[in-house]
Amino acid sequence: MAHPIDRRTFLRRGARGFGGAAALGLAGPALLDACSSSKSSSVTATSAGATATTAAGTGTTAAAGSLGTLNFVGPWIPDVETAGEYIADSKGFWKQQGFSSVNVIPSGPTAPPQETMVQTGKGLVAITSLDSTAAAIQKGFALTVIGIQYQKNPFCIMSAASKPINTPQDMIGKKIGVQSPNEAVWAAFLKANNIDSSKVDKVTVGFDPTPLTQGTVDGWFSFITNEPILLKVGHNFDTTTFLLNDFNYPEGGNAYICTTDSLKTARNKVKAAMIGDILGWKESLTNPQESAQLAVQKGQGLTQQEQVLQSIAQAKLIVDADVQSHGLFYATPDFQAANIKTLALGGTTVTASQLFDMSLLDEIYQDASLKAVPTPATS
Repeated sequence: MAHPIDRRTFLRRGARGFGGAAALGLAGPALLDACSSSKSSSVTATSAGATATTAAGTGTTAAAGSLGTLNFVGPWIPDVETAGEYIADSKGFWKQQGFSSVNVIPSGPTAPPQETMVQTGKGLVAITSLDSTAAAIQKGFALTVIGIQYQKNPFCIMSAASKPINTPQDMIGKKIGVQSPNEAVWAAFLKANNIDSSKVDKVTVGFDPTPLTQGTVDGWFSFITNEPILLKVGHNFDTTTFLLNDFNYPEGGNAYICTTDSLKTARNKVKAAMIGDILGWKESLTNPQESAQLAVQKGQGLTQQEQVLQSIAQAKLIVDADVQSHGLFYATPDFQAANIKTLALGGTTVTASQLFDMSLLDEIYQDASLKAVPTPATS
């Protein structure tokens, strides 16, 4: 089975080189111009040019093609993590909102960071990590998070089902495989759980989890939507996992971002983009087979079985009790506050008002049919 480059290598703190503006492709006057808009002036009601939602829940009433081309930047290389966008495109949900054409732009190890793509106008909306966006904002980028796809980050500790590690305290005295790019998160996670690093034998590893099956380590720093599935499908190896999110390290994943200026001056386009995406993800949640099929068509070296399992696994991160009450991708005030504290553990200090703006989703979810969240399929 192919094992594509793992997105975690490039999503965590420091991995993209947020040490300076030049690392994101902006410097000098370009950065100053891009960051000239102020988030404090972001509107909270439908702007004059915004399109209205319909009772049927299909979104806007913009004339066909009137919004031009939508450039939507995905979270990583093509796989089922982008399934909602592939469905929105293939089913014409975005064109129904008024876009004439759509480009779902993949990200990846050789692509510019999503923050740069949005800040420079090459993408209207992008999906990225809270870490990256918070760090970019701290550096002066005029960006805002308008939604959170994963209410829980997929980071987990994986162990053999025959020798389970069920809690952070269970790691004490054990060998845990941790990849070099994830060591900052690992250290912050230990700190959050009051575990002295000397009490856990951290082993620096790569991203292939095979050593866990060989007993070289007792646990493995993983994505719950990735390595457990790879070991089950590829090695028939059963695992046990626990999410970092469930043990004092709350952090959302796959943040929707746009510029603060777009949220004011092109609010109708951003709103239409989000409505189409919501419709796509509603279908993805209820149809993992369709999601997997599109991912296999778009990606390289992917299998239907693995992509179906990943789709089902990620649905558990997307839908929780808060989402069922507030709608897909909504970040409640409590969620925002908890995530700000987690970001601070890694040295990124921003306020909730600097990072989040849920006003667009508040508008969208005036339509109860758009707000309603389907029950995810389990097969």
